[in-house]
Amino acid sequence: MLTIQKFADLAGTTRRTLIFYDQKELFKPKKVMDNGYRYYDYDQLYEATFILELRRLGLSISEIKSLNEDSRDDSLNDNLKSVLQQINTQMDNLTILKETLNTRFNQVTNNEDIVKNRPFIDSVIPGLFCRSRQSVACTEEEIAEIYTDFYEQLGKLKLMNKQDSGFLTQLPGSDANLYSTASFCILKKVSARTDTGDLPLIKKPAGDYVSIDTTNDTKNICISLQILDEYIKKNHIKITDKLWQINLDENFTSKGASNLVRLQYQIN
Repeated sequence: MLTIQKFADLAGTTRRTLIFYDQKELFKPKKVMDNGYRYYDYDQLYEATFILELRRLGLSISEIKSLNEDSRDDSLNDNLKSVLQQINTQMDNLTILKETLNTRFNQVTNNEDIVKNRPFIDSVIPGLFCRSRQSVACTEEEIAEIYTDFYEQLGKLKLMNKQDSGFLTQLPGSDANLYSTASFCILKKVSARTDTGDLPLIKKPAGDYVSIDTTNDTKNICISLQILDEYIKKNHIKITDKLWQINLDENFTSKGASNLVRLQYQIN
């Protein structure tokens, strides 16, 4: 007969595991001496190995005990099918997590200094954005509801991939007086192969955009819009009627946006 340590070495496990299995009445030694020493037969190696591999596959102690008591030939398959389903789910989740992190680390880092309330012309490459439903009331409550619904559908992990996010607001002429009640939708940049479900997509055209950076609150945004309007008129710039409000940070502080934002109009 084998001591518990020699049997553990032979089975590729630990003395502690064998004691635990004995206490749970899953796998018991062939003989227990009066002094508490456990001894095993060589023939027990095959049962022990089978149990250890079932544990490696993810079956619980109780599931393995039930299998030992079940005489049906397909009982093991039933349990392992459930394990396979769990593994597939975990692999799908890991794939999504891997894609999120790869996207994050592949983003180009912008090290330029941010100067607030200074208009500039920004050359923008084309981008594909997923968009939320259009707002109606423009209240904080509605913004929170649209934000929650949008990222529930798109996937909250997308918040971590560092791709552009923000808002698209219908605001002709950079009119600050209309900003607080202007209709908007939430945006998140995606790749062409991203599964966005029923959420619609919108393209941000390439080209020159007249831009300004500011603090994300209604007062400062309106001040920046006034400065932008003066710059546009002074330089005889023609713009579209869509205001792109892009977050400059991934940490959202208020109304689903970062502390600093970039306001942009495409130049016609």
